[in-house]
Amino acid sequence: VIATMRNVGRSEALAAAAGPALGRTLEIKQLDVCDEGSIRACLDSIPGRHVDVLVSNAGVGMAGRLECQSLAAMQSLMDTNFFGLVRLVKEVLPDMKRRRGGHIVVISSIMGL
Repeated sequence: VIATMRNVGRSEALAAAAGPALGRTLEIKQLDVCDEGSIRACLDSIPGRHVDVLVSNAGVGMAGRLECQSLAAMQSLMDTNFFGLVRLVKEVLPDMKRRRGGHIVVISSIMGL
């Protein structure tokens, strides 16, 4: 199992929760869904880039009235919440299709409704 984080410098709580699994059955790797190079580097570090299950839960929220939000903030939200998922799927799906196996699970928030 590989858990990914944009900033692995903030992985203390995850590492503590993982306990003895860390380093044996669980790895923590850096991955930023807004950076194609980061996605490729993470996947390239996996033997054969073989991913059986991709669980995507990267996301940011935005609260408030539309007219109070900047266009840049909305673009950043879409870059993470939508295009980040698209980037991940584009990287793992070809191999899953070739193997005729794999699952992609997308987790969103109630704000997505």
